[in-house]
Amino acid sequence: MKLRWRALLGGVMLLTGILLTACSAETPKTVTKPSIEEPDDQGQTITINPPVTPKAGDPNAKYVVQTRIADFHLIDNNKGLVWGVTHNELRLYDTHDGGKTWNNISPSENVQFQDKLEYGKDISFTDSRHGWVVRQNLDQTATVILRTSDGGQSWDVSALPSGDHVSSIQYVNPTTGWIMAYIKLNEQDQQKMLYHTTDGGATWNKVAQSSGTTSNKSGSGLPDQGSVAGMSFSSNNQGFVAINVDSRVKLYKTSNLGKTWTPVANSMQGCPQAKAEAQQSLEGNSSSYWIPVLCYGDNGTKYNGLFTNNTGTQWNDVPLGLSSNNTSITPGRTFLSDKEGWVITVNGMSRTMDGGKTWTSLRGNKVLPSKLKDYPRSVKLRFASSSVGWLLLERLDDKKSLLLKTTDGGANWRIL
Repeated sequence: MKLRWRALLGGVMLLTGILLTACSAETPKTVTKPSIEEPDDQGQTITINPPVTPKAGDPNAKYVVQTRIADFHLIDNNKGLVWGVTHNELRLYDTHDGGKTWNNISPSENVQFQDKLEYGKDISFTDSRHGWVVRQNLDQTATVILRTSDGGQSWDVSALPSGDHVSSIQYVNPTTGWIMAYIKLNEQDQQKMLYHTTDGGATWNKVAQSSGTTSNKSGSGLPDQGSVAGMSFSSNNQGFVAINVDSRVKLYKTSNLGKTWTPVANSMQGCPQAKAEAQQSLEGNSSSYWIPVLCYGDNGTKYNGLFTNNTGTQWNDVPLGLSSNNTSITPGRTFLSDKEGWVITVNGMSRTMDGGKTWTSLRGNKVLPSKLKDYPRSVKLRFASSSVGWLLLERLDDKKSLLLKTTDGGANWRIL
């Protein structure tokens, strides 16, 4: 990949892993679909499209490669991205044919990464051509922002001030985006800084920050207390941020591009201790999101969801009817709309069409049950439509991963 270095990098020295599964729910109904069997597969391999003019030693020239996938982003039924970090280098691939073949769109190997990259925190794409990758600061060097506007054929570079660590990144279109960054004050508190760009990430302007004194007095309204779970904006200048603080979830909203923030009331009944995960967007409305919430109690963990259809101005707390006695294991769960969602547990896949009130167990081929035995941790589950979804599984011992795909709403799965 060609990398165009710019002055903001200066003397930055460039140097470089995922979660989830298992819960229990009320005994669901069962839907059995005709099974589509697939031969056993050993590990994850993907087919790479060679470049127009392959060069000797170019990794793109390999037809099939074995890779360890750490995360993915599903753009639509046919387009998506996967990535991982190997030998401190980001390996980023995209597909335009539903995962049959992949293109290597990795930035330069000169940009070194130490940690796993998560979508919404380290990576953001508005479409298959426009994307951004965060290289978090290393040893108080600047945080580097890589950006592409041609699907990864070339990458430009900008940077945030030294010491800033990014907790969330989101773009609403190819030119307009936000980054929430922080400087750690102590084990619980962070000084939070919000940056805004209107030129695709070439330059970043700080529009708000918390006080940095844990006094909770800030002209922006952002608190020092707690850590950011996620942040989102809509195209009408509205946004929200979810913060985990003192075993509670606090929500804040803005209507002026993030310059000032106000708290939003939310009431989670029967949830004495709560923790929010990163938000997920819902289909069909740029103002609709849901936040997965873990509710810890004496009888185990319950799984709730906070839903909004107005970019965080108001929230609806929804019990999902799922629970677990194992607080260290989290099920993969996702919603396409406020009614349609899926959950993956050690027992398999279930689906709801009424916002989590009832769940239907899906039965199809033996691929998913078989792979769950070898890869019991569900790292990520997402659906691009009511039929097409991707599921990333991980082994507990060596952290090897496996990416699966369904085209019938979650009943039958195959290895990508």
